[in-house]
Amino acid sequence: VDCQKLHYAAHKAECRKHQTKKKATSSSRSSSHNAINSKVLQTQHNKGRSLVATRVISPGQGIDLWVNPNNTIQNHHPSGQTNGNNNNAASRKRARPMVPPVLLEGQRSSRCAVCFGPSVPSKKTTGAESSKPYAMVTCSSSSMSSMSCEQMAIKAGLVAETKTIWNVLGHGRIPKVLPTALLVYRLLVSTLAHADHDENGRGVHSNSWSEILNMTGQPERYPKNDNAQAHEQAVVLTVLALLQDSSNHSSIRHKTPLPTEQLLVLRIREILSRVKANAFSITDGNSDEEGGHVLGTAVFEHAAYLVNHACSPNAVQQFSFGPGQFPCLGLVARQTIEANSEITISYLPMNLYWIKQERQFHLRQAYHFDCECRLCVE
Repeated sequence: VDCQKLHYAAHKAECRKHQTKKKATSSSRSSSHNAINSKVLQTQHNKGRSLVATRVISPGQGIDLWVNPNNTIQNHHPSGQTNGNNNNAASRKRARPMVPPVLLEGQRSSRCAVCFGPSVPSKKTTGAESSKPYAMVTCSSSSMSSMSCEQMAIKAGLVAETKTIWNVLGHGRIPKVLPTALLVYRLLVSTLAHADHDENGRGVHSNSWSEILNMTGQPERYPKNDNAQAHEQAVVLTVLALLQDSSNHSSIRHKTPLPTEQLLVLRIREILSRVKANAFSITDGNSDEEGGHVLGTAVFEHAAYLVNHACSPNAVQQFSFGPGQFPCLGLVARQTIEANSEITISYLPMNLYWIKQERQFHLRQAYHFDCECRLCVE
């Protein structure tokens, strides 16, 4: 006690010194945690652009995806919507779909077209009667801070789109709607809805089209087999039929007349090439490694489509679901990723333990490239 009284000033000064040092350390850690942990590497041998770590990323840590090809934080969604505070570390680690994701054919009548959660068809909200050849159902889920799935479906144009699909199917112009065709159609509509056209039929003022052009298309290194050619033809015919029927809808009325059919076909094939190379399968598990069921497919914004493949990747995709919103994509480190190391994911299901020859075969068939990752080279 006597020591405290005699040396009070010295004790107080020493305590302040330790407190100041502790605050500085805490602030440094917080700043490091909130700093951007990824950037786009513009060129890489045989791979083009890729996503690399700017600092050490620990296992289980999320990876920033709101980084555009110019290595700046993207403040606005291509559709004009914002993603809240993009300087917030959590919001930067979620990539939203460029257009509404598409459920697989077997999931359409039992899952919500917005949140992808289990749902029961409702005539009142969707008109998805059992006699209809195409179903689009929504659930009644909502939260205090978001609109309901039914409201989102109307706002995103899914209800109007469903009526278009019924018209096309009812007239026998197409036998069914492939998920890939519907995704290509939605991407095409997003580029035409608010854009003028140049002589090549492209939307010269469309943010969505600029985002699509940023993607790398599927290289034509191998000749297409009969199945691939038939699939492409089915996609082209389906999109053209849907576009023709929907062109009079006020929700997607264009500033100028639609391009000629020949130019539209070229654009559809251009978008299809990018969808094949960049679309993600949305699963209900935390990752493919855990064997989640595939629910649908989507193309996600920003750096999400710049992540390259490795058969033994250092990151894995995780999907987040919520009421009144479409599924979002996140990437999480599977292992320690050193600074300046490339961030990779597997384009193949990781719960299937294929040998090298099997992996190479499926990658050539689906993505048209020969894998040269460490696992395949060793």
